[in-house]
Amino acid sequence: MKYDEFYKLCEKVYEPITNFEKSCLPLCAAENEQSEFTKIPLKSFIQDRYIMGGIEEYQEHNNFIGSNNLFELYNLLNRLSSELFKSMYADGRTLTGVNTISLLLMSLFKNNDKILISDEECGGHSSMPKLCKRLGIKTCSMPYDYNNYDFDYEKLNTLLLDDSIKGILICQSDMIFQPKLEKIKMDKNKILIYDATQVLGLIASKKIRNYLEFFDSSYQFIMAGSTHKTLPGPTNGLILTNSSDIINKIDLKINPDYLRNVQLHQIMSLIFTLEEFSIFGKEYCEHMVKVANMLGKLLEEKGFNIVKKDKIYTETHQIFILMDSKIVDKFIMRCQVYKITLNARKKQIYNGSGIRIGTQLIARYGWNYDELKIISEVLYKVYLECIDENTNYSNYIISEVKNLSKRKMIKYTFEENIIDLTNKLFKL
Repeated sequence: MKYDEFYKLCEKVYEPITNFEKSCLPLCAAENEQSEFTKIPLKSFIQDRYIMGGIEEYQEHNNFIGSNNLFELYNLLNRLSSELFKSMYADGRTLTGVNTISLLLMSLFKNNDKILISDEECGGHSSMPKLCKRLGIKTCSMPYDYNNYDFDYEKLNTLLLDDSIKGILICQSDMIFQPKLEKIKMDKNKILIYDATQVLGLIASKKIRNYLEFFDSSYQFIMAGSTHKTLPGPTNGLILTNSSDIINKIDLKINPDYLRNVQLHQIMSLIFTLEEFSIFGKEYCEHMVKVANMLGKLLEEKGFNIVKKDKIYTETHQIFILMDSKIVDKFIMRCQVYKITLNARKKQIYNGSGIRIGTQLIARYGWNYDELKIISEVLYKVYLECIDENTNYSNYIISEVKNLSKRKMIKYTFEENIIDLTNKLFKL
């Protein structure tokens, strides 16, 4: 293919993507935006290098000459993770959240083992039952208390008396209140995997509880997840534990058995993210949750049915709007037209159907009451169009979404002088 033709094809594909990103109103709970500082390693030569083996100690056999230098990245990741998460072991070799859980399941359980999982109806990740089934792992849904938006721990603890149950996988995609894991009566012979993808940043900033500080090293407890939601890093996986038993089971299983080449530029980008977060994360997450509750209140004042408990709309970055299923379908279609990114949900945790909103990205822009008031008005007018087909607020909605888009600027990161200095370090 001649370059001119290739260029035109790329332009045709990429231009709509960039135009959408510049002009959309980002309310999707699953996405965040990296800062220029954390993206520096993604441009370095390190992505071309190869290292195999575990992260507990460097394995010289079967490795390439010079890879011992690369191993120091693992040590740096462990140090920063220990400071933020109080973990003894931090593994950034996995590639995404689902890849992380897949490799943990493959390393820790065997065919016909039975585990308890959080199912999709209560907000669990939809891929987990399918993944377990494909791996030959039998699953049973964790009992859930839909009135309190948390698990039914009395019933759960009764199920855990069954010796045939080898572990628990909690993998919540929809979460406005962190589960109270301290209520689980964990047998130290069973494994508890907590996929904290949605709230890793909130845990690192001490905005919500860090269960690595509750389950000591005698428990087989793992906290894991993807690193690009409330933790605004690269699309990477992170495994954290203080259990020597778990470390021994996964360290050399993940690599070289189930994963060969790790993406070192991604790992280094994650390291940069943790450094940035150690300085700005607390302020960022405080603002994130404040924004979520402020927006929840504004939407409720507009007449939306917002989930709340004890006058609190959320402890995380997520807001749940309960909405009739037919209206949800219309609402999502209009949001697509108006470039408003959010999620339709048809699960029991939404009383059957609703909308999920995330504030992690608009909080990263530093948006506050003025912007949130506009957002609530925009969503209200979208809703009015859904319930009355003769109503049209398109000029207002398009104009306000466009005006909000002009206010997108990443906050809670280093100044230009630090970025310039770091670029010199990488000779960029």
